[in-house]
Amino acid sequence: MNTKVLMVLSVVYLATQGIVLTFLPQEVNTYFNINSEGMAVLISQTLGAALLAFALLNWMTRSNILGGIYGKPLMMANFLFFFASGMSYLKAADNSFTWSIAGISMLLGFSFGYVAFTHPFKEK
Repeated sequence: MNTKVLMVLSVVYLATQGIVLTFLPQEVNTYFNINSEGMAVLISQTLGAALLAFALLNWMTRSNILGGIYGKPLMMANFLFFFASGMSYLKAADNSFTWSIAGISMLLGFSFGYVAFTHPFKEK
């Protein structure tokens, strides 16, 4: 699997969510029927900052050898994040937007799981 493409796709996904949550937390909270004042806005912005940091980490390691024991902590962190968030989105899915976000998260989660548990070089 071409890990560079996977890393760039995850960066786009994470950075998009991070930017939206960081700069439009009240609008996002209102869309999901969450309190759009006080602590809920702070939590949304903090989550956005964490997503942007994760996107930056993935961007900076996109050209590294990943898979097997190489980059295992990064692959496992991505696997856990995308799989767990995908399951959460599946649980809360009630419209086509959340279904599509759940599908993207699960696809990325399974891809990172595959990379984490396979050898990065083909056997000769």
